[in-house]
Amino acid sequence: MANKPKAPWQQGIKAPLVFSLVMALIAGAVATFAAAGGTDNGLRLDIGLIAFGVAFIVSLVVISLMIMAGRENDTDLGTGSGVNRSSKHPDRRAADKRGGEYGQKKGH
Repeated sequence: MANKPKAPWQQGIKAPLVFSLVMALIAGAVATFAAAGGTDNGLRLDIGLIAFGVAFIVSLVVISLMIMAGRENDTDLGTGSGVNRSSKHPDRRAADKRGGEYGQKKGH
């Protein structure tokens, strides 16, 4: 088969899932052994599974938020479609209404 380019969502999904899985396994193992309270008591698998689930979901949500925050915006988002056509010069339209030049204050 020919090498097809992966969809954008498939390129970045494996690493966060693997990282979340590793974090959840560590949290589950630590909680299982720590909740036993010593060698005389049995392992607490119920607490370990709860810690596994919580750690997996929390780490996946945090990683997803960090990925979304670090992603660059499209170039056409700055062009605007409402009152301000360009986000580079939001005061240009107001200056045109006043009859002055952009960047100069009224009365100077």
